[in-house]
Amino acid sequence: MDISLVVPLFNEEESLSELCSWIDKVMQSNNFTYEILLIDDGSKDSSWDVVQKISSTNKNARGFKFRRNYGKSAALNVGFLKANGD
Repeated sequence: MDISLVVPLFNEEESLSELCSWIDKVMQSNNFTYEILLIDDGSKDSSWDVVQKISSTNKNARGFKFRRNYGKSAALNVGFLKANGD
């Protein structure tokens, strides 16, 4: 796998679908193999529902959810531990 993108998020329901669509378009146009790791850092909106929808339709996307907000550093740490890209 070429690239792992780690996306920590908190209350981002409105922008997630567009972000992932854009990432997919760029990666495909450059023939990269990739994964998107969406780390929900205790969102209070419906971000997790959006993450689940994205990961069910995009085989390159995976989601992880924290029960509460631990901060961006913790979310990035989990993403880096789960990443498989070069």
